[in-house]
Parts: sequence; C-alpha cells; structure tokens
Amino acid sequence: MGLLDRLQKKQGSPESLDFDKVDEIVKRMQKKYAEQGFQEGESGVSEKFSNIQSAVQGQQITTVQVQKVEELKTSENKMVSFFGKLFFTLKGITQPISKAIMSKSLVQKLNINLNAANMKYSVTQWIALSVAGAITGLLLGIFIGIILTVTSKFSITLIPLIGLFLFIIILFVMLLIPKRRAMGRANSIDRELPFALRHMATELRAGIGFYRTLQTIASADYGVLSQEFSRTIIEIEEGTETKTALKNLSERTYSKSLKTALGNMVRSLKTGGNLSDAMDEIAEEVSFDLRTQLQTFSSKMNFFGVIFIFVAIVLPVFVSILGAIRNMPLQSAGLVSFDAIPFTPPVIGIIYLIVMPIILIGLLGYILSIQPKT
Repeated sequence: MGLLDRLQKKQGSPESLDFDKVDEIVKRMQKKYAEQGFQEGESGVSEKFSNIQSAVQGQQITTVQVQKVEELKTSENKMVSFFGKLFFTLKGITQPISKAIMSKSLVQKLNINLNAANMKYSVTQWIALSVAGAITGLLLGIFIGIILTVTSKFSITLIPLIGLFLFIIILFVMLLIPKRRAMGRANSIDRELPFALRHMATELRAGIGFYRTLQTIASADYGVLSQEFSRTIIEIEEGTETKTALKNLSERTYSKSLKTALGNMVRSLKTGGNLSDAMDEIAEEVSFDLRTQLQTFSSKMNFFGVIFIFVAIVLPVFVSILGAIRNMPLQSAGLVSFDAIPFTPPVIGIIYLIVMPIILIGLLGYILSIQPKT
C-alpha cells in the first residue's frame, strides 16, 4: 500500500498522523524528482505533492490524471507525434476501431506488458498508436496495390486485399511489441541476476542493511535489473512498504528467476530468515538453468545445421539444375519435352527472389527465438 493509500485511510483522524514523517517523505520525493530533472510546478509532480498535503489535512484526495491520448501529438518522438496527429485527423475511423479492439482482456494484458517493458505510455495511448500505425499500413497497401494494378495489370481486387493485409499485420505487431520488450527485459535480468544476487549476499554477510543493499544494486551496473531496483527504491522512498514494493516488482517482471528471488526476500523479511544464504542458493540455481539452456541450444543447432545446409545450398542448386534442364536447347528444338518440370524463368525468379529469402528469414527468426539470452 502506497503513501496516498495509507493517508486516505486516516482522513477521518488527521491528528493521528506523524506530520514530521510525512514532511520527511515529501522532501525526499521532491529531491528525487529534482534529481531526475522534474520541477515541482510540472504537471503531475505538484499534483502528487498537493494530494499528500490534502490527505494530511483530512481533505479529499484528487485523482491523479493518467496520460491522455492527446499528449501523443506533442511527443518529442517524431514518429509518435505523427501517429498521434494521424489518429486525431482520422478520428472518425480510428476511434471506432480503437473502441472495437479495446476489450477488457486486451486492456489488462497491455497494462501489464507496458509496465513490465517500462514503456511510458498508457493503454489507451498505445492502442491509439497501434491503430494509427495500422491505418498507415492500410494506406501504404492501397498505394502499392494501385501501382501494381497500373503497371502490371493485376486485378483491381488486389488493392483492398494488400491494404487489409498490411493493416492486420501492423496492428498485430504493434500490440505485440510491449510483450516482446518485456520479455527482452526479463532475459536481460536473467543474465545479470546471478552476479547481483551474489553481490547482495556478500553485502548482507558484511552487515549492511537490506535497504542499503537494494540501493547498491540499483546504483550498480546491472543494466535492466538496476533499473527495476531503482523503480522499487523510488516506491519505497515514496512511502510504500519494502515488502509491498518487492511484490510490485515481482508482479511486473517476466523473469521467473527474479520472481523466485523476490519471493525468498519477502519471506525472509517476514520471518527473519538467513537472506544471504538464500541469495547464494538462488544464484546457483539461475546459473545452472543458464548452462542447461546453452546445452539444449547446442544440441538443437547440430540438427539445425543439416536443415540449413539443405535449404541454403542444396535446394537452390537443385532448382537451378531443374531450371537448366527445363530450358535447355533440346527443349527449344522440340526434340525432347520437359514441360512437366514447372521451373520456367519467371518461376525460378520468384523462388530465388521471394520464396528463398522468406525461408531463410524464417530460419533466422527461429534461431533467434531459441537462442539462450546469456
């Protein structure tokens, strides 16, 4: 439970609050925001401080405004700004589409994924960006379809099909990006976690307090893991209990190893167990899992090498040989007929320029998907 939640529960008896403690927390928050480049007068910052003051005085806490879709138009990112402006320019089309896809399950999943990916967008903002990107793909597909129809005499029905295809693909990819980024952050955490846990265990054995140890990991060079611990430290400094802040971190990360480590931390804080030994054991388990993933990947690559040789070397040579036979001079002279072989020059061109690149890109994507993130 955060500071505002605890203050709101006490609104009926403000005299029971520790005003000095509240002032200390507010000053800490102001200092933290100042270090991050925020000024007290900025939107959201002063509102948070005024909410705390209102809670102390027993007044009603106002709701902190969430990020609005309109803010996309003024984003510093040019692409985000373009999509935001496009969304409102075509709001007669984009808003109904956004409402149509904004199901409860999608909103919940996006909210979790955006938080886990540490992406500074609200759910409504990301859905707006996704729809605007899909509309851009639709317009691009229609443009490509028109060019193909005019230059190559393709059927006019191809125009909406290409546009619809790009619309669906881009919308699907955009909605999938937060989860992919969240998974990427989880993989980065797993790489650094064994070293960070041993670091924590060493400091705890040296008699350094748990909160100070968390600060050390947050300020150390552990990449995404340090970033997540920094977010946890900010929560604690804003009044959230340590155990609650650790649970919040566990809920927003996709790293199973970190979830296990955080669960042990919370249990040790509740029961007073030996946290340093638990950190060492978890670090060893994570290291063992990483080694197992490497061994599994190596065994898969042995078999994959055979498939790759066939697809990248044998198959193109096989197609070229059959193409040469199909178009040899004997065929042209009418002495021998190889009409049963379908490898005419246009077909060979399609195989080499379209089919083979798609297969190779698919194989590369498969390798990247099974590659252990170590």
